[in-house]
Formats: sequence, structure tokens, C-alpha cells
Amino acid sequence: MGIKKKIYTSWAFTENEDKKAEINYEIYKEIKDKAEVKWVRSLHGRQEYEVVSNPHNLSDDELALICDDGNLCFGYRKDRDLIVIYTD
Repeated sequence: MGIKKKIYTSWAFTENEDKKAEINYEIYKEIKDKAEVKWVRSLHGRQEYEVVSNPHNLSDDELALICDDGNLCFGYRKDRDLIVIYTD
């Protein structure tokens, strides 16, 4: 049985991690121009972004995927109006 085409967050060190990474990047290529995000700052183990424009009403998972250039291997969280991408 194959794995579903959906956004995988926190996929590092999980079963089928290579396939999950590949699917995330495929989805990223499809949506990367549908919203505008802006890097805010780097902190230990994370990057913070704000959503500048989201005319297509993308989900938080989709916006986080754009922020992390199609990766999301360590996941993300929302903090008020920011998307916080975990980097390690």
C-alpha cells in the first residue's frame, strides 16, 4: 500500500520518510506561488515567518510548507500570527 498525497509534518525519523519528503516537495511546487510569506527571524532551532498574503486561503500546513521550502521534516507550530518552523 502506498502512502497518501498529503502534507507530512514532523516526518524525520519515521517510516517512509524519503517518500514523505518527496510528496511534501511535490505539493510545495504546486502551491508555492499561491501565498506570500516573509521571514521574521531565526532563533535557536527555529525560524519565524509571517504570512503577508494568502488570497487562496491556504491551510496552516500549506503555509508552513511554503515557509520551509517544501520540507517540514521537524514540524511547525503557530504562535499568534507567526508560523514557527522547527529546524532541529
